[in-house]
Amino acid sequence: MGLDYFYNDMPEHLLEMAKSLVKIENGKITVLTDPSVQHCPLRDSLYGCREESKATVERVLKNHIEELGMYSSNRTLSLDSKSVSFGASEVIMDAMAEGLVDAAVVVCEGAGTIIVSRPDVLQAVGAHMTGLISTQPINEIQVGLEKRGCILLDESCTIDQIGGLKKAFDHGFMRVAVTIAGSRAFEAKTLRELGLEKGARPIILAVHTTGISDAEAGALADECDIVWACASKSVREIVGRRSKLQIGISIPVFALTDQGKRLVLSRVLHFSGSLVIHQATLPKVPDEKQPYPLS
Repeated sequence: MGLDYFYNDMPEHLLEMAKSLVKIENGKITVLTDPSVQHCPLRDSLYGCREESKATVERVLKNHIEELGMYSSNRTLSLDSKSVSFGASEVIMDAMAEGLVDAAVVVCEGAGTIIVSRPDVLQAVGAHMTGLISTQPINEIQVGLEKRGCILLDESCTIDQIGGLKKAFDHGFMRVAVTIAGSRAFEAKTLRELGLEKGARPIILAVHTTGISDAEAGALADECDIVWACASKSVREIVGRRSKLQIGISIPVFALTDQGKRLVLSRVLHFSGSLVIHQATLPKVPDEKQPYPLS
């Protein structure tokens, strides 16, 4: 099926991939800046991107549109396959299956901030989601999500994780996971305080952390339960040293609290491959295994 099928009547989305700024407008992918990440072991494994460029970013996004209908009215909204060993959606998906999480506040193109309570829908939304900055409504996505039990923050695609958590509490969800972008590290404290007001403790997961400052990494370490290191030097040095558990070495995932450890270990329980677990001083990040450059 050709891309033209998906490109009809598609609105504008702004996102980051491999720390490259990308605009998708009326289905046309425009890579606005060169990726600052030159090589990512995860993207190499998933998409065959040995060396990142505008071309690799465009190719991966085209594949997402063709295979999953992302950024289109034909968007896949239920998915059971787990693309990444320890990605955020995979961790939350398994936590839902184990009853550790009732709902997750996440972001979806065409819908903005949403509240998801079904593991298969959570995985479809998050499996290949990159750093979504802004998005415009896609009616078919919004209707499809609502049919699958999701709650939209609003119909205008607002991205507001604090508002999403408030709405999750208003709908009776108390064991809530919330994802935030590393660049929005300042939101973590507000999310934590909101939970205290409601007598709950949201599980805060920070993703898309490449390029954040030391201060932002410190804020994540103070308040988050799990932080993905991406290609961030600050996360490896600041969050890594304060973490209780690390899973993975090329793209480390750091659990900073007992709740964070429970979610990661729940994913370990569901992981079908072989793993080695041993005591170590953290972070454990061998130079030859890291993305480059770290920033």
